[in-house]
Formats: sequence, C-alpha cells, structure tokens
Amino acid sequence: MNRLATTLKAFGDEIGLEGLSLRKRHHLTLQMESGLRVAVEAAENDVLVYASEPVAYEGAERLLRAWRQAYFNRLKGRPVQAALREEDETLRLLAVARLPADDFSVQTLRETVSYLARWLDATRAD
Repeated sequence: MNRLATTLKAFGDEIGLEGLSLRKRHHLTLQMESGLRVAVEAAENDVLVYASEPVAYEGAERLLRAWRQAYFNRLKGRPVQAALREEDETLRLLAVARLPADDFSVQTLRETVSYLARWLDATRAD
C-alpha cells in the first residue's frame, strides 16, 4: 500500500469512514455536513486537495475575489487555485491546493482542508 492509500485509510478511520480509498480514477470525494465538499486526487508526484462550496447568484463575484486573494496571498501561504464548477446542477466555488506526495500525511490533509475552508470563507463579501 502506498503512502497516499495509507494516509487516506488512516484519515477515514479517524473520521469514522473505514476503508476510505481512491476510486478507479484516482480520486475520492467527501460531502461534509457544513456543505463543504472535499476531494483528493492523485497526480503523478503530487496530491491535489479540493474544497468547494455552493454559490448561487454571487458565484462570479466570489470567483473574482478568489482570484484576487490567490494573487495577493500566493507568497504568504500555500498557493491556491480557484475556479467555478457546476456539479449536480449546483454552481460551486472550488479551491485547489497541490501537495507533494512524499509529504502527504493525515495531519497535512487535515490542515489543508481547514486552510481551504478558511480560504473559501475569506472570499465572502464583508
């Protein structure tokens, strides 16, 4: 079992989802009670961690704020890419972080999901 598989299994055990693993297309998606959707995807030597939340009519406005935030915060924290994506007929604001596969751990995954959730929160209008 590789590091990614071991980490996801341990993370799943921690949150009460035994046997958590990647699907055939090398990704998995979790729907959180808060509305946040988290996904993990294997990408050669990296692991992509996605967080997304539904946006209704303010999607374009939030995406512009997200792009601005990504530009100005790129040197302060973990680089994040942002996009709008339609899933299940719902428009979602998506934030993506790329992590080195060699450093991927349960703690790194937990911290990245928390970081992306806060990052998405910061795109809301004051």
